[in-house]
Amino acid sequence: MFERILEILGNLGLPGVFAGVFLEAIGLPFPGSVLVALVGFLSKQGEFNIIIAWLVSLLGYLLGSLTAFMLGRYIGEPFIKKWGRYIRLTPERIDKAQELLQKSALVYVIGGRFVPTVGNITPYVAGISGISIASFLIYDMVHAVLWITTFLSVGAVLGSEWHRMVDNPWLKWGAIGGGLLILVYVFRDFIPVRSKNRV
Repeated sequence: MFERILEILGNLGLPGVFAGVFLEAIGLPFPGSVLVALVGFLSKQGEFNIIIAWLVSLLGYLLGSLTAFMLGRYIGEPFIKKWGRYIRLTPERIDKAQELLQKSALVYVIGGRFVPTVGNITPYVAGISGISIASFLIYDMVHAVLWITTFLSVGAVLGSEWHRMVDNPWLKWGAIGGGLLILVYVFRDFIPVRSKNRV
């Protein structure tokens, strides 16, 4: 897998980074975390400018997420439930995700994308739910910054050992845990603001 991704990056360069992250963001089964970590490693070797690679990754992720969000918003739930199985969007998973999103869109969109099997359906469910596009983009950008920065840094800092860490489930759960801690802090301050606004 690593060799194949390396070949893609060698042939396509930054457009390949954009395309790979875009596929990850719309929920297709693509190893986006591995791709981003490899880009970090290659940046350390001088193959990419890490700032430009970060920006390209962010743009690809946001456009992919927005595409999935718009499909959920304008194509609608019946169509997604009928055909979504091809990208692992089963009716049961959509229903469960909608329940979680109703509790807190902020926590679901930012934190949910870190969770395996939940992350790839998040933008579709957000689009179906009726959440505003502005709110979705803000929450999605927070997640994208956390995700891209984490795995770019892993590749750049760990060098040739990066692939062992990306495959290590502790890193993924560490990223999830770190993201959730941030969410808890943000959400804790968010609740009083909403309560005051209601008074």
